[in-house]
Amino acid sequence: MDTNTKVGCMAGCLVSVGIFIGVAFLFTIVMAFAFRGCTEMPDDSADAFALAPQDANQFKKVWLSGNGDEDAAHVLKIRISGVMSSKIEQSVFGAIDDASAPMALRKIKAAIKDDSIKGLYLEIDSPGGGVTVSDELHDAILRFRKSAEGRFVFVHMGDLCCSGGYYTAAGADWIMARPTSLTGSIGVIMSTFNIAELAQKIGVTDVTIASGENKDILNPLKPVKPEHVKILEEPVHQLCDRFVEIVAEGRKMPVEVVRQLADGRVFSAGDALKNKLVDGIGHEDAAIEQVKKLAGKDVRIYGYRKKNGFMSVLENSLLSESSGGMLREIKSALREEESPRAEYRLR
Repeated sequence: MDTNTKVGCMAGCLVSVGIFIGVAFLFTIVMAFAFRGCTEMPDDSADAFALAPQDANQFKKVWLSGNGDEDAAHVLKIRISGVMSSKIEQSVFGAIDDASAPMALRKIKAAIKDDSIKGLYLEIDSPGGGVTVSDELHDAILRFRKSAEGRFVFVHMGDLCCSGGYYTAAGADWIMARPTSLTGSIGVIMSTFNIAELAQKIGVTDVTIASGENKDILNPLKPVKPEHVKILEEPVHQLCDRFVEIVAEGRKMPVEVVRQLADGRVFSAGDALKNKLVDGIGHEDAAIEQVKKLAGKDVRIYGYRKKNGFMSVLENSLLSESSGGMLREIKSALREEESPRAEYRLR
């Protein structure tokens, strides 16, 4: 066989393989749509905070690490990553981001009903996000701790554990930062933009029919009114006061001391330790040792996995960090801007 023939055969084989892969991928997407109802989590009317009693059975407990004997304490590892939102985002495959705040909330609620779970090991890598979802996560952590004697919650920080991320962590028994973690950002932010002057220059006229003078507050096409700013400052300060109280209670610190730290500043791991915002600094080995101390015995680390079948496994592989989080990045890039709202979030 001459060289040209060999090259032609090789090219033909590559084209055939490419066509086969493409057809297989399209077939997978079609099947995902066809059988989506069989693969996704039960519908909770898109409520990130709802968890029916039977939903505790929608997770499979899988062993992750730890070689303790049968008497070892079972600890559930839950990861919270990215901006914390109450939205339940599902893809064409029917899967929910396994490290999202709504999924973490579901897992904590399921763990409350799971008598085999002694403690929670939360990995938080988040700049924060929505006020309500942060508060719901914090409340779920407290309810887990109170649900049975001896239960505990341990938090290990990632790159960021700021604002709503720290609000959530404040409910834990023990907080450990990594040497390179940034945390804090205690405070509330509400932001938008105003293009009134630009609109006037290019001839854009705003037509808004409102039932009251404050109904179209922060209308981007109208000049900002000082009285509107004052109106919004009040709830922002109230939410900040709640944040301060949550931290003071969780960290057993005077409110006045926490308030001095609640100007939105970000702390390095060392500074956070000095200001008693964390209990220790260390990598995963140190974290495991601390979890053992909290449990009072050897531990086995478990995770909850969705019982969703092949389609969810396929998407989770695309969402995983090992694959570069391709779908996660696409979702983030395509997320639309929302109306102004108060957030526990790093700017």
